[in-house]
Amino acid sequence: MRYWLLALNEDEYTEQQAYEVEAVEPPARAEGVADGDEVALAGPEGVFALGEVKGAAIVYRRRLEAPARTVETEQVYGSAEAEGAEGWIELNPEAWENLVRALPTPERRSDWLVTLSMPIEAIDKAEAVRQFWSYIRSLGPKELPTFVSPYGRELEGTSFLLGVEHEQDPEE
Repeated sequence: MRYWLLALNEDEYTEQQAYEVEAVEPPARAEGVADGDEVALAGPEGVFALGEVKGAAIVYRRRLEAPARTVETEQVYGSAEAEGAEGWIELNPEAWENLVRALPTPERRSDWLVTLSMPIEAIDKAEAVRQFWSYIRSLGPKELPTFVSPYGRELEGTSFLLGVEHEQDPEE
């Protein structure tokens, strides 16, 4: 088994942050990558997931709540020449262990209340619902903030856009 860091470009990273998927299929595969290899997936913000190579895909094993900057991601994305950085970087077992140790401890699963509300002017309820889904499809997670709160503690909620806390102040 080998260990890898897969640095995704900003567009692919944003896509992976926006939707819940079971795997990511990188555009290319480095020489030597084999089924069962372990992969840390990273974007410009840092490592956001750990996975395992299965066929042409990397199946997620763990996704982080917030990306974690590591020594390896700073080397890939930390310089001015890193604009649009992407690709496979092989890690030795010691570097892999250091990277995994640097990640935050996994959180315990809990229930969340996630809502998206928007005013829609329509003739009737059915038209309002159709327009709602049309807006959702056209705007998507890059433009529609959602409100997230721990279930039963709705007053502790915050607004999120693409999985990152987002200010809801209209003047911001």
